[in-house]
Amino acid sequence: MHFRRLVVSLIVFLAFSCGKDSVAEQDSERLRQLEQEILAFIQDKACTGDRVCGTIAFGAKPCGGPWKYLVYSLKAADVAALEQKVKGYNELNGSINKRQGLISDCALVVPPAVSCQDGQCKPNTNQ
Repeated sequence: MHFRRLVVSLIVFLAFSCGKDSVAEQDSERLRQLEQEILAFIQDKACTGDRVCGTIAFGAKPCGGPWKYLVYSLKAADVAALEQKVKGYNELNGSINKRQGLISDCALVVPPAVSCQDGQCKPNTNQ
């Protein structure tokens, strides 16, 4: 009788463990897909001057703040649509952090200075 309970308990435990891994994998895959969509959306970084280059905070560190900043061209990207896409990504990233109890460093990531270099918005390398 005890052996049977042990086997049933083990099966239930494994079923729930697999479910958690599956959810975590689905979360990671969804984040990856959203990131690829956003990167494709801002792929065209064409510019004619520094004023058309911008940055947007991307990701949500468990400790707070973004993981990084993305560089984009105001000339080439629909900024309102980009902001909505990134907001959705950041919210999903934040909820995954909480649900999975993730941790991160608390290093402050600052937006890079950007400029139009050779007709493309790029972070300044001489900061």
